[in-house]
Amino acid sequence: MSKVADAILNFEDTTPRVVADLGNVDFEVRHIRDDLKERYSDTDLDKAYKLIMANQVTGDDFKQLIGEAQYKAQSLIFDSIIVFVFPSDRYRAVFASFDYREDFPVVQLVQQVTEPNSAT
Repeated sequence: MSKVADAILNFEDTTPRVVADLGNVDFEVRHIRDDLKERYSDTDLDKAYKLIMANQVTGDDFKQLIGEAQYKAQSLIFDSIIVFVFPSDRYRAVFASFDYREDFPVVQLVQQVTEPNSAT
C-alpha cells in the first residue's frame, strides 16, 4: 500500500469511504467501506478513475497558469461526501472519499497526509 494511502487509513478522526492508488494507466482500490462494496461496480470505478485522471492532466495546466508548481491536495465537497485527490507525480495520485460533515477536519487530514515523514 502507498504511504499516502496508509496515512489516510491511519487518520483517526474519520473512516474513509474509498481509498485508491491511481497510476498512469490503472488504479488499485486499497480500501472500500463494507457498506459500500456492493454499491460500486468495476465499470463505475473505471469511469471514475478516467474522469479523475483527465482532471489531473488539466490540473497541471491550471497550476502553470497561476504560477504554482505543486499543490498538496484537491478537494471536492458535495452535500454528503468529501473527496480528496493527493497528487504524487504527473499522472499518479491517491483518491480518498469520506462522509462529509460541517466539522470535517480538512486541514488536519491534508497536513497528516502531506507531511514528509508520514506520506513520502
